[in-house]
Amino acid sequence: MKDCESILTGDMAEYYAMIQKAAYERMEPVKAVFELTPRCNFRCSMCYVRLDACDLPHIGRERSLKEWLDYGEQAKELGVLELSITGGEPFILPYFRELYEKLYSMGFLIQLYTNGYLIDEDTVDWLKRFPPHAIRITLYGITDETYSRVCGMPDGFTKVSRAVMLLKNAGMPLYLVSTVTKENAGDFPDIYRFAQSSGLPIIHSSDLSEPVRGAKSDPDSHRLKQKLPDIDTILELRRKNTRYPRARCEDYLLVCSNYRRGFWITWNGKMQMCAFLTEPSVDTTDRPLSECWKELNDMVSRLRQPEICLSCEYEGYCERCPGLLYPQLEPDGSVKKSFCERARQKYLLYGAPTEELNNGN
Repeated sequence: MKDCESILTGDMAEYYAMIQKAAYERMEPVKAVFELTPRCNFRCSMCYVRLDACDLPHIGRERSLKEWLDYGEQAKELGVLELSITGGEPFILPYFRELYEKLYSMGFLIQLYTNGYLIDEDTVDWLKRFPPHAIRITLYGITDETYSRVCGMPDGFTKVSRAVMLLKNAGMPLYLVSTVTKENAGDFPDIYRFAQSSGLPIIHSSDLSEPVRGAKSDPDSHRLKQKLPDIDTILELRRKNTRYPRARCEDYLLVCSNYRRGFWITWNGKMQMCAFLTEPSVDTTDRPLSECWKELNDMVSRLRQPEICLSCEYEGYCERCPGLLYPQLEPDGSVKKSFCERARQKYLLYGAPTEELNNGN
């Protein structure tokens, strides 16, 4: 949802901001995510959620078609307008088309998160009958070799790039995302050239998330070590910078776009604020979503950021949302050094006096 929001412009962005403000004031959800499954046809070793089918019984139970439809009806009653559908890979589910069509008929603005591999001509023809509000395809590389290395899919780029072209030629509202890792960093200039030549917006990130809901990825082993560019590049980036430093915020819940506005329902039926903030959460089994929503917000409102963050010199450069920060807390309440180092690197890039930069790496 944040990704979709970030590509809105003009009157649409202003209207969206107005809806978000009203939702926050009334504590009424206007957006939701249904995480249908942790299973996926790709085997990305850095994935924060992926599980094999044999792993599921030890962790939880996937919701049925009937249960997801019931969630949809209840979400509509709560006032949800924007519904994102994700996984894992949602297209692997045998009931996916039936579920999608019925959710579509409920009037949601649907955003599909997919790796694109299973999208062919027939899929595109079907989507033209039920056009989503947006489709987000993750691009992991620009060659089949990179896809094999990152995703375990030897024909990955061939299939995904074809899906991208089919969707674009059909006029589907499509945008691309990508994540920088050690395994695909060399492809990034060409990834952006591919997006540009295709006339598609692209968003990228170098942040790898900690595993949740039983997944066993090791993000540190795939995270690209950040190095400062030369001083001329830094100065050029600073001239274009409109993001850092962020204004100091005593209550970090206020930086969360989902707080009091939206929720995430996991594949095993937990309602939580986002994909990564696994606690607090509320089990939705045999409970109305309206009750779960109120309970979740009550618990989330009690969260407080670590005291050390309030006096940190890098606070204005930190990805400090609760979902990213809480998994980084040590038992003694301190924050993992690797997380703080990423904030320090942004400080060096966007805020440090130039005399500090020689020692920045």
